[in-house]
Amino acid sequence: MYHADREIRDKKILTAMLDMCDVISIGFFDDEYPYVLPVNFGYQFEDDLIFYTHHAVAGYKNGLVEKNPKVCVTCHRFLDRVYNDYDKSNHDYRSVMAFGIFSFIKRESEDYAKAWEALCRCNGRTVPEAVFKPGFKVLMGKIVCKSENVIGKAQRSIKSVAEVPFRTAAE
Repeated sequence: MYHADREIRDKKILTAMLDMCDVISIGFFDDEYPYVLPVNFGYQFEDDLIFYTHHAVAGYKNGLVEKNPKVCVTCHRFLDRVYNDYDKSNHDYRSVMAFGIFSFIKRESEDYAKAWEALCRCNGRTVPEAVFKPGFKVLMGKIVCKSENVIGKAQRSIKSVAEVPFRTAAE
């Protein structure tokens, strides 16, 4: 990382940054070019960072996962033309990148309900009853990222959760 002083490994700070984001982008291996898919998500961050996502039962990415389940996940928040007293660049950002293994969750596993609960919690919704009924046509994905493969970065050095929210001119 070019600006090592901006690297973030603290789990509490990374969690606060993830809470700012509505969408993750998942990079899959493809033959000639990476295949990147933006999706909404849920997560839990205990020992490992685990992302939960929902997907159609058929799709291009499903074949890519079969070939190679290793993925890169990124999310970010960026503000332009904002008050910035630390480097006078007139923008600010927070980003998280993680490398992990993608798998689909079987409906009969206990992870299935946990995945829906995490996804809906992060999106401010309640779990629809339909997801547990036979014939529901949505797959749940799980991406397990070892904590050493999770890194954050910000426009400036962030040392505490209190510093994660963007500053305003009044602060």
